[in-house]
Amino acid sequence: MKQNWVDGIKNVTTVIKRYAQFGEEAIFDYIFQNIGTTNKFLVDFGASSLNLGLSNSKYLLENGWTGLLMDGKSDGNPLIKEEFITAENICDLFAKYNTPKEFDLLSIDIDGNDIWVLEKILGAYSPRVIINEFNGCIPVGVSKAIKYNPSHSWGENDYYGGSFTAFKKLGAKFGYTLVHQVATTNMIFVRQDIVPAFDYGVTYTQNQYHAHSPNRDWVQY
Repeated sequence: MKQNWVDGIKNVTTVIKRYAQFGEEAIFDYIFQNIGTTNKFLVDFGASSLNLGLSNSKYLLENGWTGLLMDGKSDGNPLIKEEFITAENICDLFAKYNTPKEFDLLSIDIDGNDIWVLEKILGAYSPRVIINEFNGCIPVGVSKAIKYNPSHSWGENDYYGGSFTAFKKLGAKFGYTLVHQVATTNMIFVRQDIVPAFDYGVTYTQNQYHAHSPNRDWVQY
């Protein structure tokens, strides 16, 4: 059955921008007011932006949440575990830091192997809500991701991550409903036992917001 409250997400407005890049805190408030919380546990990586005013987790942490924050560089913040994340080690890292099998929010933004890492996570863990960065430079309808490279480092160009369509396929594969996208940058999914599978018509407008890097290794997803 269609969850009518989801239609309201597009009307959520940010009165005061706190820490997230596009004011996503207002959307988090709206979602969790409607679906409730379980353990108020979050996982956020890369999380160095906790220090830069671009954090998806800082607002929640200030409001009673706990969780695991990881990044390749902690920038001296003791809350951030300094870890280089790969598809091979991500589940071991979750176990190392005692991440519960079910938790309320996963935020992933590593400018590289995001789709491959998320695929590994969803094979073993069950976050209720996911926010992930997608590559909005890729045209609408194209389903591709960077070729997996565990040593990938973002070159500040458009060779990173995966397309909107690829992430939407991944979400559906593991039982998640796409409910929103923000600024041609972030997609938000909710687990289908909470929001049943339904096409809410979420789309985006391609935006070449990074320099083009030609002749790179992409794979169909």
